[in-house]
Amino acid sequence: MLKASPNFHNGINFIQISSLPYEQQELFGGWIPQSAMLKLEINNISLPDCVEYQDYAYWFDFQYQDQNSLLESSL
Repeated sequence: MLKASPNFHNGINFIQISSLPYEQQELFGGWIPQSAMLKLEINNISLPDCVEYQDYAYWFDFQYQDQNSLLESSL
């Protein structure tokens, strides 16, 4: 699975959890604490499920990828 690209708004690199592939939505959404969630408003559109890209990148590199590597090596 590929790592999502960040969005940029008002100096913040972020991702919207609901825009991730379903598997990542479920796993990342369960991993990230609610206190890390950002509610952004862009062009009068509310985005309630955003997180800083660095949090997602850390999870993807050290949690998600490692988990998938272990699974692949056991096959």
